[in-house]
Amino acid sequence: MKKRVIFQLGSNNWQRPGEFAPGSGILHEAHHKMYNRMEDTVCHSVYPSRYNDSDDPTVHIFQLDHDVPICESVSPVSSYRFHSMSDEEFLQYLNRLEAFVERKIIEIEEREQADVDAAVAHHTFINALVLGNVNKRRRLNGRTPMKLCCFVHGTALKMYAHELNQDNEEYPLRFLPLMQKMGVFSRFSPYDVCATISNEQSKRFSCTFPNFPKDRILMSPNGYDASIFKPDSRIYFNRGVFLQGVDLPPSPSGNAPDKIDPYCPGYVVHCGKFADWKRQDALLHAARMYEEELGLGTLIIGTGPDEDIKRLHRLAYDELGLQKTFFLGPKSQTEIAKINAIADVGVYPSRNEPFGLVLIEAMACGTPVIGCASGGPADFVDDSVGGLIPECEGLELSNRIAEAVKSSIQMEWKRKRGPEAAKVVSENYSTRKQCLELIESLFNEPELQPTAPLASTRTLRASHA
Repeated sequence: MKKRVIFQLGSNNWQRPGEFAPGSGILHEAHHKMYNRMEDTVCHSVYPSRYNDSDDPTVHIFQLDHDVPICESVSPVSSYRFHSMSDEEFLQYLNRLEAFVERKIIEIEEREQADVDAAVAHHTFINALVLGNVNKRRRLNGRTPMKLCCFVHGTALKMYAHELNQDNEEYPLRFLPLMQKMGVFSRFSPYDVCATISNEQSKRFSCTFPNFPKDRILMSPNGYDASIFKPDSRIYFNRGVFLQGVDLPPSPSGNAPDKIDPYCPGYVVHCGKFADWKRQDALLHAARMYEEELGLGTLIIGTGPDEDIKRLHRLAYDELGLQKTFFLGPKSQTEIAKINAIADVGVYPSRNEPFGLVLIEAMACGTPVIGCASGGPADFVDDSVGGLIPECEGLELSNRIAEAVKSSIQMEWKRKRGPEAAKVVSENYSTRKQCLELIESLFNEPELQPTAPLASTRTLRASHA
C-alpha cells in the first residue's frame, strides 16, 4: 500500500527539556505523532528552534541564532516579534526558511521514494507564504504540486487585527498588506483548505481575508493527547502528598510563600502564558476573595517575559497579600496533567481566547472549567461541564470569577460535572479525530483547478517597502 506523505511547517518550537512550547508547538507535535501512527500515512515536520536538535529522521529543525520569532503575544521562550525585524532582516529570514523547506521536501521525497502529497502551514503568516511559494515552483518545475492546508492559530490574526485597528504603535500596518499583495488568502489562494479552531476564529479569518472562498474554510477544534490527559482519582484523593513534592521556582517578591500549602480545602488551577489578554491579574484579584472566604489554593502554571513575571508576583504577594496562591512556573505536559487532575476547577479568564486547548486538557482530567463567553470556549463550555462568565473587565470580572469559583466548590462541580467534562472531550476533541478530518478535507474534495499564481518571493522587497 502506498503511504500518503504529509509535510508540516511549524512556527514555534516543540516542548523539549529546557525549552517549553506554546500551544501551537504542542499541537504541531501532537499532529505529527498522530499522522505517523496511522497505517497509511507518514509525516515529516520542520520547526524553528534556537536550542532543539533532533535524532528523529522525520523531524527537521530550522536552526536559529536568536529566539523564535512570534506574531503577537509572547511564547514561553520568546518575546521576539516579527515587527521588531527590519525589512532586510525579515527578507533574509523568509528567504532562508523558504530555501530550507524546499531542500527538505526534496530530501523527504528521496527518502520516502514518493511525492509529498500534502503540506500544512501552521499560522496564517510566514509559513503560509513559504509553502505557497514552494508549491508554485513545484508546478513551474514540472513536479507534482502538494495539497495545501493552513492551520489558522490565533496569534497571527491578532497581529493583523492590531495592524488594522492601529491600536498599538508596536504593530504598524506592515504584514497584512504584504499578505494581501502576495495573494496568499485571496480569491485565487493556493490553499485548498484553511482550518480554524473555533467559530470565533472562522469569523475573524473571514473578516481579515474576506476574499478567501468560504467553502474552503474548515472548522477544526483542537485535539488533546488522550494518553496524557485523563482523570486520575487516585492522585486527586492523595493530592496533599503530591503537592508536597512540587517545588516552587524563585519569586521576585520577598513576600511569596516558600512552599505549597498541601492541605487547602480546594484548589483552582490556571495554565497559560503571561500575556495581557490572558488576564491573570483578574484571577489574582479573585483569588484574594475566595482565599479569604473559603481558604482555597490557586495553582498557576506558566511563564512569560521577566517584566510580566515580576508584575504578577508583586501583585499577588506585595499588593494583595495572597498566601495560598502559588506560581509553579512552566511544566511538562505530564506534570500539567497531574496538576489538572488534583484541582477542583480550572479558571481561564482570557479575552477572546482563540480556542482554549488548556480548558480541554483540564476537562479531559475530569476537572470542570470556568471561562469567559468570548472566543473558543463559548463553543464547548456550558453548565454541564463548568461555566462561562459574561465578557467584562476590571473589578466586575474579578468578582464574577470569585463567585463562580465559590459556587464550583459549594456545588461540588468536581464530582457532579467533572465526569461529563471528561466524556465530552473524549468524544469530540481527540487529536486522531482532528487529523482524520483534515486528511478527509484535503483528499476527498473535488480536484481544484490551478488558480492565479502566488507572487514570487523576488517581488517581496518591492511589495514590502
